[in-house]
Amino acid sequence: MKLHQKQPLQQSLLDRLIDDTPGQKDSGRSRRGFDLKALRQSVRRDLENLLNSRVQWHTWPDSYTELPQSLLNYGLPDFSVMVVDSDEGRQQLCRAVEQTIRRFEPRFVDVEVTVPEQEHDMERVLRLRIQALLYADPEPEHIMFDSEVEPVHLGLTIRDYQA
Repeated sequence: MKLHQKQPLQQSLLDRLIDDTPGQKDSGRSRRGFDLKALRQSVRRDLENLLNSRVQWHTWPDSYTELPQSLLNYGLPDFSVMVVDSDEGRQQLCRAVEQTIRRFEPRFVDVEVTVPEQEHDMERVLRLRIQALLYADPEPEHIMFDSEVEPVHLGLTIRDYQA
């Protein structure tokens, strides 16, 4: 059964806890769920927050086997010293983003991060394309996001893919 744009879906716990209008007694928010568009916006927001969080570089004893999945390692490794003007460097960044998403975004299945073809040879903006299968009940939804690496602060801006 294919998801419809208006079909109610279960919100994530975080979305159910966030109150966009804290000054109002009844925020008027539907507690039944939200639609596919709202789910995609929520996932995009969470993904952008994840990829704009940076892991501190520390070494840990090998006996701490669960540490890589802990909140201490939430976020993307600092890639400010990574050389991304080569194919090898861009692929290394794609792998780092993909591993971070696989580790900390359990709603995604079959994550793939690629560098899309540039429209212009002189373009100096690094773009990444994130494709995945988004777990949604009753049926998973294919999603695709485009991202841009902000050149000065190395933040990532995520937006829904527009073909």
